[in-house]
Amino acid sequence: MKTRATAAIYKISAAAAKLALHPRTLRNYEKAGLIKPIRRGAWRYYSELDLVWLRCLFAMIHKGGITIVAIGKLLRYAPCWEVADCPEGKRRHCPVFSERRQGRP
Repeated sequence: MKTRATAAIYKISAAAAKLALHPRTLRNYEKAGLIKPIRRGAWRYYSELDLVWLRCLFAMIHKGGITIVAIGKLLRYAPCWEVADCPEGKRRHCPVFSERRQGRP
């Protein structure tokens, strides 16, 4: 059963607006393999969990100065919380950390 966090409910325009990003940014992250939204026909749908992950990606890229390509390579070898250097307190409240620790993609 899908929870609200994992249910893909936001179209790309709504997800981008919620994140204060341009939809092209989300498409670029998808093209780089950093996010994989649910596809229903030609539409992309994002979950709350996807939005948390996208916020983290944006911070790593734009505040941390890591390129999209470099993040893709780093994530092959280390989990996101190590790449982003998330403190333990932040990890405990992070749904991405919880999901991935339980073996979910």
